[in-house]
Amino acid sequence: MRSACVFGANASGKSNLVRAFGFFANFVVSSAKDTQEGEEIDISPFKLDESWTEQPTLFEVVFIHRDALYQYGFAIDQRRVWGEWLFARPNARDTRTRILFQREYDPSESVYLWNMSKTHVKGEKETWKRSTRDNALFLSTAVQLKAETFKEPFEWIQKYLRVVDSPERLSPSFTAQQCREEGWKDEVLSLLQAADIKIKDIAVDLKEFDSADLPTNIPSKQIRELEKDLKGKKLFSIRTFHQGANATDVALEFREESDGSQVLFSIAGPWLDVLKNGYTLIIDELHNSLHPHILRFLVGLFHDQTVNTKNAQLIFTSHETSVINKGFMHQDQIWFMDRGEDESSRLVPLSDYKVRDVSAFQKAYLDGRYGAVPNVRAYAGAES
Repeated sequence: MRSACVFGANASGKSNLVRAFGFFANFVVSSAKDTQEGEEIDISPFKLDESWTEQPTLFEVVFIHRDALYQYGFAIDQRRVWGEWLFARPNARDTRTRILFQREYDPSESVYLWNMSKTHVKGEKETWKRSTRDNALFLSTAVQLKAETFKEPFEWIQKYLRVVDSPERLSPSFTAQQCREEGWKDEVLSLLQAADIKIKDIAVDLKEFDSADLPTNIPSKQIRELEKDLKGKKLFSIRTFHQGANATDVALEFREESDGSQVLFSIAGPWLDVLKNGYTLIIDELHNSLHPHILRFLVGLFHDQTVNTKNAQLIFTSHETSVINKGFMHQDQIWFMDRGEDESSRLVPLSDYKVRDVSAFQKAYLDGRYGAVPNVRAYAGAES
């Protein structure tokens, strides 16, 4: 499956799903090196049900990387890691899943119970175990200590799992940097032009920060903060070129482009990077500032085998149902995030419903057949 879309009402939990992936990746990468013994883990449990507030939060991801399928997860609260596990099997038929390690905290004895493969894990296992703090992950610690067995699953989480809160929060800097590297500018231009953005050329320079270049609508306090933070630093200066009325090229500063063009430029670099390297991209509210046709175009690049030659994957949240058309996405690629009466969120695939024709999905969804839409009521304004 090369793409999946999560639909849901505002406050249904879609953004929390994306944040959970972001936390998962960041905690794996940083827990062994960026925290100290006794520091609290920055995790927040579900607060609307007392039975969950004192329970550990569980994260688990199943993924394929190189020649193996991995199942990795952990359970944590603010004080410690309560459990952690990693299973693997060769990505081929008739192969068996093997335990690489399991770690579980026993509160009655205040110790961790371990189960580690003697066959498949080689190296200083006891040293890795002793070096793992209560508030850090064993996977992170072992990789820091050169454990070869765990490098591939760690690599996927560190490098191949990309999480973006919102396309509108993407900086244009990544794409700008790519445009300065050989061959990339033509790729970026080709993507923009294919999306009907009439940009003929792009020029990217590095120049020292000048507060005169800031937009005039920024509050003076924020301008002073930016001046303090950016003084003496070099920033990207981006200009785009369009064909003028007299067939002459007209240069525009990046800030003069439309919001949609700015967002698409900022997306272009990361999008091409994901496709060319076979990464998994998880992005929230992909439809923001994008026309439905451009949204469909961007998703379609993941479906195009001549473009997506490395099996990159896209998981995105959206309210824009027009992206779903017959033959474009299968039932297994469509998910709903629904909020229950207890304010908890539940993720359900469209394939759980009896749907004959995906093309009829849009009307059925907006009619509330699958839940995951706002329960809008009449507004009772305050009396004067």
